Formats: sequence, C-alpha cells, structure tokens
Amino acid sequence: MEIPEPTGPPYLDPDRGDPERPVCGICPATQYPREQFVVYSRPSWECPFNPVNGHRYTLDEGVPACVHPDKINLEPDRIAPPPKQPEREGPPARPRGSQAFWSARLTRWRGRS
Repeated sequence: MEIPEPTGPPYLDPDRGDPERPVCGICPATQYPREQFVVYSRPSWECPFNPVNGHRYTLDEGVPACVHPDKINLEPDRIAPPPKQPEREGPPARPRGSQAFWSARLTRWRGRS
C-alpha cells in the first residue's frame, strides 16, 4: 500500500495542546487536510494499523482514517461495523483443566460414601 502525501495544511495544528480534546499522536487530522482522511465512529477492522508507520488506513482504498471523532470535533463519515467473530476449528474450547479437576473431586467424593 502506498502511503499518501499531504496535499495541504493539516486539519488540526499538531501542536495545539488542547487538554479537553487530546488528539492521538497518529491522528491523520494532524497531518492531512480534512478532505484527505475519513472519520470512523470507533476503531474498526476496516481501518487497521499499517505496520510501516503505525497509522490507520482503510482496507478498501488506503485512505488515512481517524477513529476518535469526539477528539477532533467532527461527525463520523463512516459507522464502524460490528467486530468480527474469530473463526474456530473443531468443537468450542473449554477452560483448560476444568473437567479433569471436577472429575477428580467427584470421584474422591463418591469414594467416601
């Protein structure tokens, strides 16, 4: 994925230091003009971190993404989809050792009768 270059001044001054709305260090609003990034309602799998620079980009178009609209005082452009459920292979996992623990206790209890 090619990381886009800013085409103008950033939407927010990166040195503004507003204590009521601290902006993330990786927020695209401190690097790009408003028309060059999207705002999601919350963090999402649709805009993961890029391992090259640690910033978020959309999966579909590679557009820089902000996931904290309240911190930059903007309405979200996109609503984040629900989290994906992890794919599991085989039967559902049980907590390790729980069956063996209770089985052993039940066997000892039955042996005392």
